Amino acid sequence: MSGLVASGSRTAGAATALAVTAVLGLAAMTSLMPGLLHEDCADSSAVPSKHASSTIPSDYLELYRQAGAAYRVPWTVLAAIGAIESDHGRSSAPGVRSGVNAFGCCAGPMQFNLTNGPPSTWQTYRVDGDHDGGFSPYDPADAIHSAGRYLRMLLDGARGDLARAVYGYNHSHAYVTDVLQRVRQYADTPDDALAAVPPVGCAGGDGDTPANLREAVRVRSPRAYAMLPAWAMAGGRAAQPIDARLLDNALWLLRTYRLRVTAAREGGHRTHGDGTALDLVPAEPVDQEAWDNSVGALARDLGWTPACGATGTSPICPLVPAMQFVGYDSYPGHGSPKTCHAPACAAHLHLSWASPCYGTSAPAAPCAWVNAFGRRRDRG
Repeated sequence: MSGLVASGSRTAGAATALAVTAVLGLAAMTSLMPGLLHEDCADSSAVPSKHASSTIPSDYLELYRQAGAAYRVPWTVLAAIGAIESDHGRSSAPGVRSGVNAFGCCAGPMQFNLTNGPPSTWQTYRVDGDHDGGFSPYDPADAIHSAGRYLRMLLDGARGDLARAVYGYNHSHAYVTDVLQRVRQYADTPDDALAAVPPVGCAGGDGDTPANLREAVRVRSPRAYAMLPAWAMAGGRAAQPIDARLLDNALWLLRTYRLRVTAAREGGHRTHGDGTALDLVPAEPVDQEAWDNSVGALARDLGWTPACGATGTSPICPLVPAMQFVGYDSYPGHGSPKTCHAPACAAHLHLSWASPCYGTSAPAAPCAWVNAFGRRRDRG
């Protein structure tokens, strides 16, 4: 991502020469990819080789494997990137532990770009990997989980083509060659290193896959927080995190119903402490019609009706299975401008996805599971 050469990695000139001589080998490796894709969303299962266990610090190896399983990407690819970018956090180069690299852009053990955008690559894909409430590119857990999320997006965009995905991480063919060679070194059975790339749509965070509101899927991983993008927030509010397992749901809702977020995970706000709730307003809240056509339409599609509005919960409200609470017109302190009058009431729609942690106000670690919307797919 940055061009940083970690200690122990090849020089740029040698890597470039290697890339020229290894074109046929690289083509052969990537040509096998379609036949190696799993039919279902499965975790990466490559067993670490002796080389991996002896050259990767144990805490980093565990983080690579955790992030690989959480985002369904090959942990070996994350490890290869971490080796090249920072020697698994051991490099003393500028930008690894503080500041930015010599190119003035990238930081941390996975060398996320902090200066492009806005939002920057780090702002877009950052994840609270250790659940401490913070987001730091220098924190190995945050950086590696964020890289896992970023790689998942790149793989989805490349339709499972691993070489293209790695090229998206760092636009260098020599870099791709270096990564894929390290990948094979890190797996006990080299072919396993490239076998666990799940199909497009198994995980993500781009909100492009249509949701099936009538189905719910219980999701247990990744138990982490991810930042909403800056565009998702209303009125210039600072970006807030959401449970990473609900990010794709949230982005799809925002785009489909033209909504913006006024509150996501925040302390002292009932049901918002565990990142499974959103407060929403129209993207253009110009009049009551705009409310009716955006947040009002979503509330109705989720099972809210005026008759059950005073409770907002099942079974009085026929809520869709992923929802635990929908607060809108008739619920105290919630609703559109026609029922929620400023300054005593700030108009908004409240959504809470179903989870065993419902009601949490204080900032908390992600819950054991959440119910997310199913995915609607075209049938040919």
